[in-house]
Amino acid sequence: MKNLLVSAKSDDALIIKIRKRLDLYKNIKLKHIDPTNSFLNLNTLKKKIREYDLVISKSSEQTSIDLLYFANMNNIPTINNYYSVLVCKNKIILDLILRKIFSQSKSDLIRFLLPKSWVYKSPFEKQLKFKKWANNLFPLVFKNKDQKIETNRFNFLVNSEDEVEDFISFHKNLLSSDIYIQKFINCDGFDYKIYIVGDKIFGIKRENPICMYLKEQLDFINLDEIERKNFKIDNEIRKLANVISNKLNLEIYGMDLLKSVNDDKYYLIDLNEFPGFKGIKNNDLIIADYIIEYMKTI
Repeated sequence: MKNLLVSAKSDDALIIKIRKRLDLYKNIKLKHIDPTNSFLNLNTLKKKIREYDLVISKSSEQTSIDLLYFANMNNIPTINNYYSVLVCKNKIILDLILRKIFSQSKSDLIRFLLPKSWVYKSPFEKQLKFKKWANNLFPLVFKNKDQKIETNRFNFLVNSEDEVEDFISFHKNLLSSDIYIQKFINCDGFDYKIYIVGDKIFGIKRENPICMYLKEQLDFINLDEIERKNFKIDNEIRKLANVISNKLNLEIYGMDLLKSVNDDKYYLIDLNEFPGFKGIKNNDLIIADYIIEYMKTI
């Protein structure tokens, strides 16, 4: 009997399905904690963590990340280790590491690029200076640096100084620290979402929300309602996934690609550890099977 600790929100649809799958497997005893409404007894945590053979986190809450760190301290295996998760949660660190990886793996990644990017101190403090700087670079996409708090995330397209003012006004409560900025990619209008579970790789294609906004001027876009279609993973994308998996030590994660209409290259614009795998048929079974096989090796 192997003991598994899973830290994730109780209402996470994918985790609910995975738990049901794992509950059918008699050789795994699963303990689930919700980091949004649970507490950790630090006095007994060292003893408790050693009861588990594997720790998995699917949550951006700090408590989940702390659990991964403590598991690492006590040599408890984790799927997606503490340091990899931290990298994914910080856009600036992730950007710098990806640039190093791309530089080291040029021969394997000839079809892939990273968008131009910058980090800028809170634009809320010096708005005129910020607008002057951005004016020569439009269009830009503003993202928050820290991804650990889901409700504080933003992904905002700006094409003009007026839209910079709109951004600052709308997100002023979230601009106390640096923001991460990417050059907008003139793409074919689609997101290419790559999902990885161990050595299995899946592709989902959907309309890009920013392109939808530019085309239709919609006030609101429900991401869950955008149609998703499977697309075939070619050898080049497989190479990219293998490089990222090995360099970042990630087992379950996702990547977002855009295909440029200017140079026919793919741009890697985002990377997330343990995403929702929306659109992937039997996603819960695929992940549960991976966890079961992983635990057999421990």
